[in-house]
Amino acid sequence: MIRLFSLVLFACLLSLAQPKGSLWGSIVDPDGAAVPEARVQLYRPESQGRLATSTDSSGNYAFRQLQAGRYILEINKRGFGVTSQSVVISDNADERLDVELSVQGVPQTVVVTATDTPLTMDEISKAVSVVSSSEIQSRNEFSVAEALRTVPGIQVLNLGGPGQQTTLRTRGLRPDATAVLVDGLRFRDASSLQSDASSLLASMNLVGADRVEVLRGSGSSIYGTNAVGGAVNVITQDGGAPTRASLLTEGGSLGLFRGRASLGGGALQDRLRYSGSVLHLNVVNGVDGNDAARSTGGQGFLRYDLAPTMNLTGRVWASDDFVQTNAGPTTAGVPAANFPSQGNVPVRLLSPANVRLFEAGGQADFTGVTLIPGRDDPDARRATRFATTALVFRHALTPRMNWQTSYQRMHSWRVFEDGPGGSGFQPQANSFSNYVGDIDTVDVRGTALLAPWFTITGGYEFEREAYFDKQDNNLPGNNRVATQTNIRQDANSAYFSSQIGLLDRRLQVVASGRGQFFTLARPRFQLTGIANNYQTVPLEAPPKALTGDLSVSYLVSQTNTKVRAHAGNAYRAPSLYERFGGGFGAIPATGEISFTPYGDPRLSPDRYNNVDAGIDQYLFGNRVRASATWFYTRVVSVTGFDFSGAINPATDPYGRFIGYINGAGGISRGVELGVEAKPARGTIINFAYTHVKAGQDRDISVPGFFRPARVHEHVTSFMVSHDWTRRLNTTVDYFHMSGAYDFYFAVDRSRAFLNPGFQKTDVVASYLVWEGERRSARVYGKVDNVFDQTYYHAGFLAPGATGLVGLQLQF
Repeated sequence: MIRLFSLVLFACLLSLAQPKGSLWGSIVDPDGAAVPEARVQLYRPESQGRLATSTDSSGNYAFRQLQAGRYILEINKRGFGVTSQSVVISDNADERLDVELSVQGVPQTVVVTATDTPLTMDEISKAVSVVSSSEIQSRNEFSVAEALRTVPGIQVLNLGGPGQQTTLRTRGLRPDATAVLVDGLRFRDASSLQSDASSLLASMNLVGADRVEVLRGSGSSIYGTNAVGGAVNVITQDGGAPTRASLLTEGGSLGLFRGRASLGGGALQDRLRYSGSVLHLNVVNGVDGNDAARSTGGQGFLRYDLAPTMNLTGRVWASDDFVQTNAGPTTAGVPAANFPSQGNVPVRLLSPANVRLFEAGGQADFTGVTLIPGRDDPDARRATRFATTALVFRHALTPRMNWQTSYQRMHSWRVFEDGPGGSGFQPQANSFSNYVGDIDTVDVRGTALLAPWFTITGGYEFEREAYFDKQDNNLPGNNRVATQTNIRQDANSAYFSSQIGLLDRRLQVVASGRGQFFTLARPRFQLTGIANNYQTVPLEAPPKALTGDLSVSYLVSQTNTKVRAHAGNAYRAPSLYERFGGGFGAIPATGEISFTPYGDPRLSPDRYNNVDAGIDQYLFGNRVRASATWFYTRVVSVTGFDFSGAINPATDPYGRFIGYINGAGGISRGVELGVEAKPARGTIINFAYTHVKAGQDRDISVPGFFRPARVHEHVTSFMVSHDWTRRLNTTVDYFHMSGAYDFYFAVDRSRAFLNPGFQKTDVVASYLVWEGERRSARVYGKVDNVFDQTYYHAGFLAPGATGLVGLQLQF
């Protein structure tokens, strides 16, 4: 131990003695005028760190005490295109780099999610999209999920308005096949059904986000479990001088109020950088007048430079949420004669007026109706809390070698309560379910620049995942069923990533791999009113997973064309809930509420193989960037929840009548198209289209039906934002999704129901009331679903035309 400490101390002292350089310059517009308040960020490609500052009133910026090597400089100023340039700093060099911003041209953003290191758009060999902070402001989105609607390959499904259940699909795959990251670190709920982020997505509001990056395609070799169809990375604000703050308040339809306060800056000659934001969202009424939702969250960042080559970063993001939930869509009460005897069932929903009549106990008109939509459940509610904290230490040993270590704790807590109130089948007493998850992750990695064209990273990761649930139907006497479960799993991973840049970095080759090894601890159960069906089950840990990726891209500089290809395999271990979980559910044939175990400890892991190929083309002097990607995913095997009646409680070793089984695989293939255009100063156009064809090898949900649920074959988005004057901006956002299937029990068997598609248009207008040096005031208004289209998401009524107005102060 003394020798190890001595070596570390020697390396630190050696790094302090290394010669340092600096980078400074001026940012100007096409007329040569200084551009103040431009955000300037400096990335080191061989590491995950970044420095940030803003230009002063004369348009000047400066970075001091820089280690020798290659950097990427990114400049961002509203009204101009985002610009990025590479620069090499020599030992003791005082490097000057002046940059002229263009009022035209698509953003040249630095992206970190493709390989977990900073890269320019030209160096990326995978399908990647960026939702910038300026786009989020122009569209006035306040949740991560809604901000992603304009990204090719992404499908967002919200079941009933703010705070209600929200899911995210990438390339037609299941919601658990997309990893969610915060600053490159996994964000997931160990107590959720698939141990992914889906249970927390409705609570992920944009508190202090700088931007959201999306990787499409296999990413398990870099980011581990769940990164099957891709990864969504929320990049948080990182602070830095000068000190700045903002206040935002807005209110409108649905009884909505949102307030947010942010502060960022630097101290000690910018060796200390900080940022923090708090948000409160309150929805009093919601869609049906009884869908109250509240969210209070905070996000903070702190970085301290211990030395020019060493820094310590801390980050926290926490949220406390509450929502009144609704009863799900059902066929119970629909006349049997309304369903066709054969084939798929077209969804014809009971009208809102008849739903209200049905809820009041009246005689609703079921003529032609095949499905009762989601409806008010007055005593059903969900409370959610999460907190993710991270510490990262980075150290550049030499200009060619650095290492870092990180620790992250992810805590999640959810409570579901439901009582006998409401229509349809309801519990006889107030039922209670509590789920708690904790994930502790320690990571150590090193990166070496072996040659100017060859970078390699290797690392080790340890993760401990714990799951707790407590459920109680609160019935009297012998009818009471109460359960308490504690489960723990450890995972050890070793991984590597290498990047080769040849032919003046026009040819990029990236290879990565990961080996994952799991150990499952003996579960602990406390059960009342039922037998422990898992007591004698042999303990089997998930088998190891070996994953790998290879991507290649080539930039044809004469035509500004980039061609790329990406192939890899991915893995998802069964969640602890899928292995040992249970809950209160309705028996399909009778609707009776009872407790049943759902899990199967024998489950095998999910496995996927992915390949995609695409082209990125710049046109009209970089005013337009068009991309096209073909993708094909082979689902080798996947865990599924069976409620078709195939599980016989008399023969199932755990007494289940519904639950998780090793389902069949399938395929998902399609095309993604995207267009980003900035034809003139103040005009931004974004277009995205996704076509997905997905199928399953086995008819696990409905006999004779092989298509998965809730996969929309066609998704289109179109956004136009225009600055009419320096003060006035309008943004129009159009969105369309085609129909998708869902599965419901009708009469005597499970059937496939086809939901109709929908479209909606949102309009935002903002006006800059006044602007001074580092100060501004902006008023804005937004109308969602401006044409008041009546549509449903998977049987849940979506909001009609809604409006809000707001005020934002920056200083």
